[in-house]
Amino acid sequence: METIDITPILNEYKRWENNISGSYNEHIILDNLMVNDSELYDSFYKEIKFGTSGLRGIMGLGPNRMNKYVVTRATRGLSEYLKTLKPQGANVLISYDTRNHSQEFAKITARVFLDMGIDAYIFKEPTPVPVLSYAIRSTKADLGIMITASHNPKIYNGYKVYNSDGHQIVGSQADDIMKEICKWDYFDLPDKKIKLKYVSNDISEQFMKSTMNSCDSILNDCSISYDKSLNIIYTPLNGTGRDYVMKALKLRGFENVHIVKSQEMYDGNFSTCPVPNPEKIAAYNEAFYTLDNEEADLIIATDPDCDRVGVAMCFDGVKRILTGNQIAILLFDFICNIKQNQSYNCNDISDDDINDNMLKKESKGVAMRSVVSTALFDKIAEAHDIEVVKTLTGFKYMGQFMSKMEEAGLIDNFIFAFEESNGYLFNSELRDKDGVGAAVLIAEMAAYYKSIGISLSERLDKIYDLYGQYHDKTKNYIFKGVEGSEIIDGIMSYFRFNIKGFLGGIEVLEKIDYLYDEGNLCDNIIEFKLRDHGILIIRPSGTEPKLKVYFFGNKDTRKIESEVNAIIDKFNNN
Repeated sequence: METIDITPILNEYKRWENNISGSYNEHIILDNLMVNDSELYDSFYKEIKFGTSGLRGIMGLGPNRMNKYVVTRATRGLSEYLKTLKPQGANVLISYDTRNHSQEFAKITARVFLDMGIDAYIFKEPTPVPVLSYAIRSTKADLGIMITASHNPKIYNGYKVYNSDGHQIVGSQADDIMKEICKWDYFDLPDKKIKLKYVSNDISEQFMKSTMNSCDSILNDCSISYDKSLNIIYTPLNGTGRDYVMKALKLRGFENVHIVKSQEMYDGNFSTCPVPNPEKIAAYNEAFYTLDNEEADLIIATDPDCDRVGVAMCFDGVKRILTGNQIAILLFDFICNIKQNQSYNCNDISDDDINDNMLKKESKGVAMRSVVSTALFDKIAEAHDIEVVKTLTGFKYMGQFMSKMEEAGLIDNFIFAFEESNGYLFNSELRDKDGVGAAVLIAEMAAYYKSIGISLSERLDKIYDLYGQYHDKTKNYIFKGVEGSEIIDGIMSYFRFNIKGFLGGIEVLEKIDYLYDEGNLCDNIIEFKLRDHGILIIRPSGTEPKLKVYFFGNKDTRKIESEVNAIIDKFNNN
């Protein structure tokens, strides 16, 4: 076994010990690391990588942890980068979620910018991602920062960087910023006496008006009115969506909304949902309890920074959550038909109607999805003469494409964008996924279907009848620490070079390696197209120490899943 030289790690540890600000608690944290070799190593063996969206990591002390020193250094480097773009002066907006230390990191960020001569404004309260995206564009800010780790467990936090278009930075910007960050040390903290500047409350009101207008642009085409007495359970999962979603639902006329009390207040420990992710059924335990008590129609959940939204319900006595793909095709199907001014029943659209629509040549708009999202979306788009643009994973690429549409004067053609991890957007004034707007449109859609006597589950079944049954499943394989990174690299290499001919006994018709084969769609993603319309996609997460595997097909995919599990277990056990 190779011997690892830990001298550089111990030297960096001692440097931190000598330079931290003197907090008793911080010295205790460092002392505890000395009796935990693996934690010491993981905290100090590298710096948190400044990726295409910024920083994300476990909170703690050391260069590979999220802390005020890492945040300070990143902000000083980012300030210098911004000065090269805007030498005459720049302004920045800073938002934050409800996680532990989020407000602290946001205030430090604001003070560093101000100390560096950049005008910086911080939101007064925890604020959703879509509000920040809207605010950047509406105030013509040069940059935005969101302190959040989205749907990660409580031990994580992050630092997302948004450009002046309102979407997260893309391309070479991250490398250019990292070069500036590397010129700074960690320990030049800003003066706490620097007075903070705050974002005007008017921004939140303007965002809410934009949300209402974007809903109206879809629903005003509906030729019948429908009852909004839908009984809704809403959980913000202790996050920023609470005030915004509740207010938006009320403005749309939904009065019968019950918030999950145990998840209503801000709580960075997420005491009742250790993984506050609306993709996971465990996040709905408290909401299902409330649903049973209230005999409600459905549950709507948003994650801590309110850029993702999930849906759960009880149908025929069975509790179920919808996948991100299922919510997307329901919303997209609903938008397409309402925009065509079709006040329709679930039985009104036939296969002949779809074929007739496919013959029309004039496009009615543009929709977007990530390459790891369901291809059933494409069939719905084709039926309604809508062009689908596929992007790499990460909503920043969709936001970037929307900005190009806007520059070309084509933004009015935008209809809908989504990624399978429960992110949706239909408001053309934003450039990131929007949990507030999506929550409202889900409620409108469910109320409409209830008024014509069907549930979301029944409409979903009808969509499958029309376009073909399509299963989707996403599995996450977690690998922690430096060994985890090596395991992930090994698994990706195996699938890249060793899988040939068959997977799970099913013939592989085509392998697409996005690292080499897809030109402008360049990323560490491998896709296998299988016989009988099956698809397997595998990629490392860009924000967490895990491998993500996506299974799609119109038949049972358990054989493929079993082989994938066996391959991954072999690497994990070696």
